[in-house]
Amino acid sequence: MKEVQGSKKSKRLAGGIALTLAMSTLLSACSGSNSGSNAKETGGAATTGNGGDQPITISMMYDDNPSYPFNAAWPVLEQFQKLANVKLDIQPTPDADYQNKLKIVLSSGSAPDLVSYVEHPVYMEFAQTGVFLPISDYMDKLPNLKKKLEQYKISEEIDNWTLKDGKLYGLPFMFESAMYNTAPVIRVDLLKKYNLQAPTTMDELYNVLKKLKEADPKSYPMANLNGALGLINLSGAAWGIGPAYNGFVFNSEKNEFEYAYTSDNYKQYVTFLNRLMKEKLADPEIFTSSTDQWKQKMATGQSVFTYTWISELGQINADGKKNVTPDFELAPLPPIAGPGGVKGPSAQRINFAYVIPATAAQKPNFDKLLEYVNWLYSDEAINLGTWGIQDETFVEKDGKRDFTDAVKSSDMIQKALWNVGASNNNFTTVFTYDWFSKVLNNPLVDSLTAEANAKNWFPSVAKVPKLTPADKEEETMRSTTVHDFFMRSQEQFIYGKASVDTDWDSYVKEINDKGVTKLLEIYNNTLK
Repeated sequence: MKEVQGSKKSKRLAGGIALTLAMSTLLSACSGSNSGSNAKETGGAATTGNGGDQPITISMMYDDNPSYPFNAAWPVLEQFQKLANVKLDIQPTPDADYQNKLKIVLSSGSAPDLVSYVEHPVYMEFAQTGVFLPISDYMDKLPNLKKKLEQYKISEEIDNWTLKDGKLYGLPFMFESAMYNTAPVIRVDLLKKYNLQAPTTMDELYNVLKKLKEADPKSYPMANLNGALGLINLSGAAWGIGPAYNGFVFNSEKNEFEYAYTSDNYKQYVTFLNRLMKEKLADPEIFTSSTDQWKQKMATGQSVFTYTWISELGQINADGKKNVTPDFELAPLPPIAGPGGVKGPSAQRINFAYVIPATAAQKPNFDKLLEYVNWLYSDEAINLGTWGIQDETFVEKDGKRDFTDAVKSSDMIQKALWNVGASNNNFTTVFTYDWFSKVLNNPLVDSLTAEANAKNWFPSVAKVPKLTPADKEEETMRSTTVHDFFMRSQEQFIYGKASVDTDWDSYVKEINDKGVTKLLEIYNNTLK
């Protein structure tokens, strides 16, 4: 489910660009608003999740990220346990191998009480088997979660996590609302220098890149960070080929799934990129550049246009002003229109889920476990998990919050929060708009988000078919073959090793035969 899930940067954005799309670390946070007694110590009102009872022990599988390795002495973690009246028996598991270890643990029948960071493919695989507790059966005991789902109007995405039996088996980790935090960005100082208008269509983008290439023949105007799928994730909606589930899009007018990567829109997409490649308007390493290589290309002026997270621009602009020209300025643009219209990336607001094993319902402390889970969706817990400790990482005045000067003056706000255990996707369930905006620390995010909502730039999320276990097994067998062939063919078309003019029909026939036709049959049967 690569297109739907993004990359590691979706999961953590500010640190190195998520939405892994490595999306690498901002998305691992959350937020909220709350005030009350003991605020300095707790980050919010002082309450206890289990009254005056003795704390229960909750075992927890923990996704241990090397950017902020687990520390049992984090002040935020200490407050989580104190306020919720629990003792967390945390089982750190290295992030690099987390999803594989997760499958082993879930298959063992001895999973801990709470499992964090379950990605959608793993969730769908195991929810089918009865391993997970059906959360929707216990919503009367989870009023905070129910309130947040209603408040955030996120039913379209919850539907993707709901199985064919109509039940939800996961606790969603979610954004309060959509945010325009990824965008096409361009050197606006060069647009001014050469009297060029910012591109609003793909044809205009081609012409601007051509002019900038003429001004600096040694340059490759367009660069890319997140590989072939990353570029489709960020620009695919404008081309009318996304957001997609494994390359499949849902046509709401026809009420059926279609395969995006045999469509005329996709044909135009690869033709466009092939043209850029032939005329040396795009970096030859457009699908292979590492983060550091991409940053160097952008900060030295070797490339002047890309799709990226707006939060990345601060450091690149600082380096560019120092190394290239004091006028250096990369700035975000509204979505560049293509066959799909003026559309940005999908405003996906659920990136993963926490799960409770079904066996937990038989344990004597089950009700206390549900109390803790319900507390995790309270404003108190969300505030503590995101803003951190009052007067240490944030201050509050006239009902509004901001980070302390020490946090804002640090090299990275996210890192300062990690140091106290905040902004950690193992403990937080929601990140609210106001907190996220403060972390990104770029007023353009707010103004462009307002414009995005007003002008409907956010496309719908990719619809996920509700598969039976037999369907899932068939999908698993065929989807890898289809995906691998698609990736190889895309590279051949874009780099000119295959011709859209002469090889397109054979590509369509072969990918259909390799599994697209059968997968379409499976997916569309789920709609009946």
